[in-house]
Parts: sequence; structure tokens; C-alpha cells
Amino acid sequence: MDTGTYYDALEVPAASSIDVVKKSYISLVKKYHPDKAEGDEAKQDEYNERLLKIMEAWEFLSDPEKKAEYDAELLEERKSGVAVESGSGVRGKKMSGMAKKSGDIETDYPISMALAAYGKGKIPMRVAGEHVAVKVYPGVRRYRIEGRGVPAEGGKSRGDLYVNLKVIPEERWEIDEKTNNLICRMQIPAKVAEKGGQYPLQLLINRVIKVSIPAGVKTGDRFMPIEGKGLGVMSPKKRGNIVIVAEIAEKKGLFGFFKK
Repeated sequence: MDTGTYYDALEVPAASSIDVVKKSYISLVKKYHPDKAEGDEAKQDEYNERLLKIMEAWEFLSDPEKKAEYDAELLEERKSGVAVESGSGVRGKKMSGMAKKSGDIETDYPISMALAAYGKGKIPMRVAGEHVAVKVYPGVRRYRIEGRGVPAEGGKSRGDLYVNLKVIPEERWEIDEKTNNLICRMQIPAKVAEKGGQYPLQLLINRVIKVSIPAGVKTGDRFMPIEGKGLGVMSPKKRGNIVIVAEIAEKKGLFGFFKK
């Protein structure tokens, strides 16, 4: 992030609570999701850049200790008049064993959770004014494209392009990178939760499946109705599962309104 604070990126006042920050973060992710660009290349680039800033800001401010330290720095800035910019302290992890040389380019790029989980697709992007396509594999977050770094002069070979994929969050889904599981916070009607039975689940991809709901399940309970439908990774043997975290909708009053 080049200018402004993390709070500026999330469009909230400085030192806002984590709850306030999270609410704005969720709203902004929806607003600037690349799908909203509707094929407009300039808008796509703008949304990608904006989204990366939003995601970085949330990653930092969602950590209570880092947020407290950052708030203290901002307070000191107001007293001293020295600007504190975002981007200090937290950077993406680098992959070991992939040394970079002069002329290499490294960039972050947002990717949908569906593509991150299941792969099998190419991402067109523009880096340093050039169009490139990165073939994505499930579970892989970092790529090297040989010879697509800084253009060289005098017949020298070009550097390489390193792309770090940043997964765009989904409202009810998350990826557990350690287990390769896909975790879904699933809303379940009270009657279904009480008696159990089959209930439809919309997957990240354009597909609906039915999952078995255990009788008596309560909000916060976790269960694994299906095996082998999680993160694809590179081998079927390492494929994760779908884990359901139940959120029971309970009837309220005479009119049958529901609440979380």
C-alpha cells in the first residue's frame, strides 16, 4: 500500500473497533469484487488494486496486537505531525527456495475462492504493461513465469515474473490451508436442525448438492457430511473435505420471522 493508512483503505475512522472495521471490510470486498467490473479492463485493474489494499488492511487490523500498536503509532503521528503510512510491519510470506535475480518482477493478484480451491483455469492479467496468463492449480498460491520480468536491453535475458495469489474472501466460506478443508457457515432451519435430514448447499462453484444434517445439531456445531469435496491440491489423495459450521435459524414470535 503506497499512501494513506489502513483505516483509509477500509473507509473507516482511525482507531475504529475491529467490529466496525470488519463490517466495512465485508462491504468493500463485495463492492470491489472483480466480477463487478463486467469485462471493463480498466475497471478490472482498478478493482484488483483496490481489493488488494482492502485485503491487506483487514489482514493487519484484524490482529488485535498489531492493531493496538498501529493505533498508538497513528496517535503519536497526530502529536508529532509525522505521517504514518500503511504497509509497515506486515508483508506476504516469501516462498523459500525460489531466489530472485535482478530484473525479476513480483506482484500480488486477487483470485476467487472457487478458483483457489478447485483450480483448472487460467488467469489473464496485465503486469508491467504486458498481458500474461497464469495457469492456476488448486492450493498453489505462488507462481513463477520465466522470461516475463523486466524487459532487458542489449540482448540480455529477461527476468522472471513472480505472482502471489491473494484469495478473495466469501461471506460464508473460508479455506483451511493446513487441512485443505473448505469450511462453510451454513444456515439451517430450526425444524431441519431438530429432526435432521437432507438440505441443499450451494457450493463455491455453480452447483448445489444435498448434505445430511444430523438430528439435534446446534449453532456452532461442526460436522463433515461429505469427503473429498474440499481443496483440490495437486493430488486426489490430498484433497480436503467440506466442513459445516451450523448456524441455526430459530423462529421468533407468531409471524415466523427468523433470526440468526
